[in-house]
Amino acid sequence: MRENQPKLAERGVALACIVQARPADLRSVCGAELACIADPRHESYEAMGLGRMSVWRLLTSLDLHKRRSQAAKKGFKQDWRRTFAKHSDALLLPGAALVARGGRILWLYRGEHAGDLPAADNLLAVASEFSTLVRR
Repeated sequence: MRENQPKLAERGVALACIVQARPADLRSVCGAELACIADPRHESYEAMGLGRMSVWRLLTSLDLHKRRSQAAKKGFKQDWRRTFAKHSDALLLPGAALVARGGRILWLYRGEHAGDLPAADNLLAVASEFSTLVRR
C-alpha cells in the first residue's frame, strides 16, 4: 500500500490506517510514513460493522493461508507479541473505507478473513470513481 500512496494522492486521497494499537505504539506499528489512528478499544471496527472470524475459519480458510504465504514471500512477518497483546483481537476482521471530508463514508469494504483487504489497484479504481467528490 505504501508504494501506491503517490497514486492515491494524485486522486486527492489521503491514506490513513486504523490499527488495534495504543497511541504510544503507533510509530512501531505503522512507521513514520503512514498516517495511523490508534483504536485499542475497537470502536471504529464496531462502527463499520466489522465482525470477528471464527477460530474454525482461521484454521481452515485457504484464502487466508494463501494471503499469509504471499505476505511472507514479500518479507512480512507476523508479530506474535502484538497479535496477542492485551488490546488486540486476533479474530477481528479488517475493512477499508473511502471517507469524504466531513466524515461521509463513500465506499466500505468488509473483509472475510484476517488478511482480506482490497488490493491497492482496487482502491485506486474506487478512488477514481469518486474522484470529483474527494479532490482537493
